[in-house]
Amino acid sequence: MSIGAPQYRDSNTETLGDDKTLVINDAYKQFLDPGGSGRTVTLPALADGLEVVIINNQSGAEVITIDDAAGNTVGSPTGLEAKILFCDGSTWQGPETTIHS
Repeated sequence: MSIGAPQYRDSNTETLGDDKTLVINDAYKQFLDPGGSGRTVTLPALADGLEVVIINNQSGAEVITIDDAAGNTVGSPTGLEAKILFCDGSTWQGPETTIHS
């Protein structure tokens, strides 16, 4: 249903034409194609219990830089990599992993 309610595991598939800012009501899984250029995705403000998965859904070299609301980079998946993020109320953190070979 949303970043704030990950148990519903909904998803969004999108080709980005610009940077993107996520809000709590956005889908839990974000399948994002950077659209031929590096893009920045900004996470919602810190709140305990939030989770989101950001998948760089293309095979090229474009990087998706993931920043928290304060502008700190918390991940940078390249083509066919994902970043799974959990918020404990004070930071966003989590593993970055390759999703395809």
